[in-house]
Amino acid sequence: MTPRPEDHVRRSIGAFVLGHLTTEEAAAVQAHLDGCVACRTEASSLAPVAQLLPLVDPERIRAPGVVERPPEMLDGVLTRIDRERGEQRRRRRRSLVVRVAAIAATVSVLLGLAVLVVESRSSGPSNVHVVVLAGSAPGISGEAVVHEDPRSTWVELTTSGLSTGESYAVWLEEIGSGERSPMGTFTGVDGDLYISLYSTLPRDRAAKIGVSAPDGVTVLEGTIPTAQ
Repeated sequence: MTPRPEDHVRRSIGAFVLGHLTTEEAAAVQAHLDGCVACRTEASSLAPVAQLLPLVDPERIRAPGVVERPPEMLDGVLTRIDRERGEQRRRRRRSLVVRVAAIAATVSVLLGLAVLVVESRSSGPSNVHVVVLAGSAPGISGEAVVHEDPRSTWVELTTSGLSTGESYAVWLEEIGSGERSPMGTFTGVDGDLYISLYSTLPRDRAAKIGVSAPDGVTVLEGTIPTAQ
């Protein structure tokens, strides 16, 4: 089995906390500990033991008849610890899979409800018109999907190229009077932006749809086709 990158460092942790490494070796181990939580935790747990070692009586530890443990035993212990940690990671992954499955089921239900809402709107008496919005400067563009309703106007607005973080107002211009009926505001983002807005101005009384900057300057505007 190919050793993992941290295996050689783990074997040096004991010597590191005891201060038995050369300057170069200690620097290499410290660099690894800075980026490895597991090895850093192991070093922290060994540090108190290293501080107590000067208090130990060597003669009592090396009493006659005591067999020194072979290095393979340490490898076996470390392997068992790795195996137990791997099992813990697998249990966490299984738990995560269960949670993801539950979330996916919830999303599926929500998508189903969204489809029902769209179908109910599509099956009604409303007509849909796509209005291309002209930008006041190069790079600014937009599109409005206007849905007709007897009592209001529903618009799905997509914009691109507006200043990030800038506040913008959306409005409908009334036929004849030229008055602007506000639909709401939004904040510009980097890239495309999609929002859905409603206005109490009926579709058959709306002549234009536009977007204005905070200073009132129109940055996007388009003419709504006459309702049939």
